[in-house]
Amino acid sequence: ETLRCSFVPHLSAAFGRKGVSVVTADKHDQSYMSIASILIFSENYVSSKESLDEFVKTIQRRHEEGHIVTAIFYRFSRSYVQEQMGNFSQAFLEHCTSDQVSQWRNALAEITSLPGHETSISQSDYESTENIARDLYKKIFPNERIGIYSRMLPDVEKLIKKQQRGVKSIGFWGMPGIGKTKLAQALFDQKSGDYEVICFVYNFHETLRKKGLYGLLQEHFKNLPNQTLQQRVLLVLDDVKNNLDVESFLSGLVSFKPESLIIVTSRDKQVLSQCGLNQIYKVEGLNKHEAQQLFSRGALGKDVRGKNLLTELSTKVIEFANGNPLALQLYGEELSSLGQLNENETLFLKLKTDPSEKIVEVVKSSYYALSDNEKNILVYIAFFFTGTCVDCVSKLLQDLGFFPDIGIDRLVENSLVTISKNRLEMHGMIQAVVREIGRCRKLKISEVPGTSFKCLLGTDDIEAIALDASILNPDSILSSLRSMYNLSFLKIYYSDLEKHQRALKSLPYGLKIIHWENYPLQSLPQDFNTSNLVELYMPYSQLQTLWVGTKSLKMLKRINLKYSQNLREVDQLSEALNLEEIDLCGCKNLQSFPVVLKLQKLRVVDLSDCTQIKSFPEFPSTVELKFAGLSIKSTFSQGTLIVENLHEFLDKQRKPLIEFPDYVLDFLKNFRSKQERVTYPEVVESSPTFKRRMCQTALEMSRSLQRGLTNLNREYDGFKIRPLENWMYTKLKGDRS
Repeated sequence: ETLRCSFVPHLSAAFGRKGVSVVTADKHDQSYMSIASILIFSENYVSSKESLDEFVKTIQRRHEEGHIVTAIFYRFSRSYVQEQMGNFSQAFLEHCTSDQVSQWRNALAEITSLPGHETSISQSDYESTENIARDLYKKIFPNERIGIYSRMLPDVEKLIKKQQRGVKSIGFWGMPGIGKTKLAQALFDQKSGDYEVICFVYNFHETLRKKGLYGLLQEHFKNLPNQTLQQRVLLVLDDVKNNLDVESFLSGLVSFKPESLIIVTSRDKQVLSQCGLNQIYKVEGLNKHEAQQLFSRGALGKDVRGKNLLTELSTKVIEFANGNPLALQLYGEELSSLGQLNENETLFLKLKTDPSEKIVEVVKSSYYALSDNEKNILVYIAFFFTGTCVDCVSKLLQDLGFFPDIGIDRLVENSLVTISKNRLEMHGMIQAVVREIGRCRKLKISEVPGTSFKCLLGTDDIEAIALDASILNPDSILSSLRSMYNLSFLKIYYSDLEKHQRALKSLPYGLKIIHWENYPLQSLPQDFNTSNLVELYMPYSQLQTLWVGTKSLKMLKRINLKYSQNLREVDQLSEALNLEEIDLCGCKNLQSFPVVLKLQKLRVVDLSDCTQIKSFPEFPSTVELKFAGLSIKSTFSQGTLIVENLHEFLDKQRKPLIEFPDYVLDFLKNFRSKQERVTYPEVVESSPTFKRRMCQTALEMSRSLQRGLTNLNREYDGFKIRPLENWMYTKLKGDRS
């Protein structure tokens, strides 16, 4: 009776806070509908023959149905039951005439061998029941909260404790399916016994839209005895999409006492910031061991840990899910339903490219909340730019007419994209859904592996394509490409370089960006309209020239033809007035370079290893020119020549990049010979001393070399010699005394 009046009510309340109802033993008609049983042993338990009979039936259910059973030894040790000491021994002697004693003994021996709980006098019933309810909840729902109680919840509680006195608040932020709601529910269950008013609003945005503000407040708070009094409130608003909704809801609530706690979950970090929460906690994915545990329970119905125990397919799926609990659970269930965990690459490909309905639903809700600018950027990243440098993607997206500086940040805040080591990354689950949304079904070849097609929003008009030309026959899509008047981005690559001879003999009108490594033809199609072209990226091509004659290049900003070893001239670039970057590194047969003095927006020209250039034009003063080991800011009076390696620079003067006077080269070679005499660079004196030494060396030179220095300072203002070795630096300018 003592247990029924004190301990059991606490236990029932602890389970009630987790959404689990408790049926006591006196309601036998309902107990057989239960999903688990708790046997509470006191020292007087076996004094009741009815209790022992009920106990045996419960153990039989465990054997026959797999019924979950756990034991609590209330304020005494389980060893009393195991060894049948004290009151247990005496009670059994009283039942010695019963033919069921052996059954009771066997059942008791079994239950004491299983994991259970022992309570002590030093621990309150409330504390004991919280731990017991949490432990059994994990057994009843093994896949629900993996990683939450062991890792996340302690971190969150520490953050809340650190907050100053007053109304406390915290936001949970993370990608779809990461476990924000489950973490909020676990924290709610843990804390709800400490508050006078508790409220958990699931799917807050949708619920508010359906029921309205007044209806929602009435549903959760109409039974409060006095709404004007300050009360300690525990409030959870799940899946918030607009901070103004939160403000409206809170303004209609009771007054909050200090130590009240508000928890808000959202996929959008900006929303949480605008809510004015004290802290925002990013919900990370499961670690490797937790992911294996969750997946194997869904797929195999049991825990399987370690790569050596999992099939290769299972390991691939776990890695692809990347710690997302929703993905792990659904992938595991799907593989289990198919009954195939063998090495089936087709099955893995299906999981990657054909996401389940639940996954599509959660990702789509985030997608449709975006602006058109953000939607376009997200689809471009999913199809073409995952793993690409953020700065490069920003340039390309801007050239395509979008606003990446704002858009990319918003996608990160919405947990749809992450940035790692300055590269854009996207979870495979999200990428699969976004590709499904953006895929064009108008063309049959869009289903071929190695192809990606992005449509204009709300249409079937193609605006971006990536093709593996090793797989496709270009002739089969040529007619389709010609009619794609909205095509802005074209990427062609070869997974099999032996088949890189396949090419398109005609390019669509209106292209802004072309990426085509290993381009196999000697020139671009003569009928190609370049008036919209912004970037031409064709490294390792077979190009000899761009095209015959002149074309409009008014939009061209960047051209990259590096390591196109058959390239001989690019004279057509002299008319590209908006050109900013030219990369011709490794074009060893390039014979000439165009006149670019009027290209005032030109910033970088890379001519590294272009050893056959016969003529070199004048450059705008802002150009940084790279030539092998040289980096030349400008070749003219107001610029600076920076020599990274003096030896290399002088050796290359056999085929001079810049026509220096003989006296200048003589001076530099004399300087090099003196430089080589420094045997131990680590003992060279500090810069001022070293500079004085070099000035003394200069004074010892002939009058002609002194005149050469004067001319050098006049013709190449700010001339610097900086050997690659950091220990030697001097500036041959100014003080000639």
